[in-house]
Amino acid sequence: MGAKPDAVIFCTGGASMTNALKALKATGMVAKIPSWIHTAIDHAVLKPLAAEAPEGVMGTIQYLFYYPETPENKAFVDSFQKAYGNPPGFPAFDAYLTAQFIAEGFKKAGAIDREKFIDALEGLKVKNPVGGLVEMRACDHQAVYPMYFGVTKKDPKNNFVIANDIVTLSGNEVMPTCDEIQKARGK
Repeated sequence: MGAKPDAVIFCTGGASMTNALKALKATGMVAKIPSWIHTAIDHAVLKPLAAEAPEGVMGTIQYLFYYPETPENKAFVDSFQKAYGNPPGFPAFDAYLTAQFIAEGFKKAGAIDREKFIDALEGLKVKNPVGGLVEMRACDHQAVYPMYFGVTKKDPKNNFVIANDIVTLSGNEVMPTCDEIQKARGK
């Protein structure tokens, strides 16, 4: 804070960001310096802090159990909550998509063969638990899905902090293009 930066960007992510959020609040930094943490709006990061999580922290994450409010997301949340007693976070979302890609990839490959499986994954699209499809790009084998940007705020319906003012960024807005990937690889 002594350096008076225009903003602070935390780049480690994951559950360790719970401690970063605690420090932002304890030091009063959250009220003085705009801060962004990739996982700051993730339920798994905010859950340990409950209503004590700081408000006003910008964050991004690929899955929120409460957004978007689609029938597919509601069904995914209800099923997960019934099985585990808690709403799903991004690890459940990523695991679901991974399982979908594996199952559909082997179906498309028609055999348990590594090269056929890799070829089958390239360009494959699977159902997204929030609605729509997620594609496995052929050029770099990366899953292309939306990213949600929001600001932490206390949820008046619950005793915890969630994302507010959510903006959806498409996968194409947050990922380099295949042409950019090829150029970076020198091809």
